[in-house]
Amino acid sequence: MRIDERSWPMIRNTWYVAGFSDDFKTGELQGHTITRKPLVMWRTGAGEVVAFDARCSHKRFPLWDGKLLDGDVLECAYHGFCYNSRGECVSIPAQASGGTPSKANKVAVPVSEKDGIVWVWPGDPSRQSGRGVPSTLEIGTADWDTRCSEPMHVPANYRLLIENLLDITHFYPLHDGNIGDIANSYIPVELERQVIDGNPSVLTTRQATDYQLPPMMSDWFGLDIVDRHHTHCMVSPAVTRVELRLAPVGKLGSEDERGYVLYHFHTPIDDDNHVWRWAMNCKAGLKYAADQSMAMVDRVVEGFPKVVEQDRWALEKQHEMFQHDDDGYSEVHIKTDGAVVMLRRELAQLAAEEA
Repeated sequence: MRIDERSWPMIRNTWYVAGFSDDFKTGELQGHTITRKPLVMWRTGAGEVVAFDARCSHKRFPLWDGKLLDGDVLECAYHGFCYNSRGECVSIPAQASGGTPSKANKVAVPVSEKDGIVWVWPGDPSRQSGRGVPSTLEIGTADWDTRCSEPMHVPANYRLLIENLLDITHFYPLHDGNIGDIANSYIPVELERQVIDGNPSVLTTRQATDYQLPPMMSDWFGLDIVDRHHTHCMVSPAVTRVELRLAPVGKLGSEDERGYVLYHFHTPIDDDNHVWRWAMNCKAGLKYAADQSMAMVDRVVEGFPKVVEQDRWALEKQHEMFQHDDDGYSEVHIKTDGAVVMLRRELAQLAAEEA
């Protein structure tokens, strides 16, 4: 199965991030569009996050612009159709004595809350079996200090972000002078296909010894010449996990080891837009070398948004070029593009399974 660079497979049968748990306050309506599917969501009085199609069954008015009544009943702001938290239409003001047609009922969208993250399954509910919610074990545990980003809208297809994360040869020149340098381009890459929680995954590993850290990383971790172990894993179409381990030469695995586990959450809105969230995790208790009153994770997240902005800029520029006809253009792959090629094959296979 092959997909070319102009294909945008919209995978619906997977778990996507709608937000972090703290983003969902009791009784506050939210609107999300995920894989072209408009969803209204809220946390009920019982503490459960619920979701269903945001288009009122009557005139397609967005239910996220309605209001919640007592008992977690959602009233449409246009004609007053009311829905309970399961999406069932329970009353219609203009048909008070005539009951409610069953066709007005919504199908609830599966929601799962795990590790402080709210996930939704926008696809066929009957296809969940064997495809688990991705694990993000470091988030919110006592062993790790975690900092979560705000959601960021990116006017580019989400596949471009996954490709960016799997292929870090772009660290030079895009991130030169902060987390990258030209030496990063020389580090060999190992590639592996995995299955994690029932999800097809792509793993890249880069290892280096006697490596001179780029300026920003040297500042973050208080190290200069290191041994480095760096992995990027697309755990599912919704999340990429990055693990950076580094230490003075010969000391990986010792108490001198530093680094982070970073989760990138890529949630597609449509072919041309996605939402990007991230969660940075450093071992609890580790301090910034130049200021022991500051947690290491806080120093890292001070500088990390600059890196993210550079990536967003590149993704937007790249996506803009897809608006032009190929007109003889053909994308060239080099040896280090193995992860990108594997990713595209995995997405093509998932898309074929949904067809």
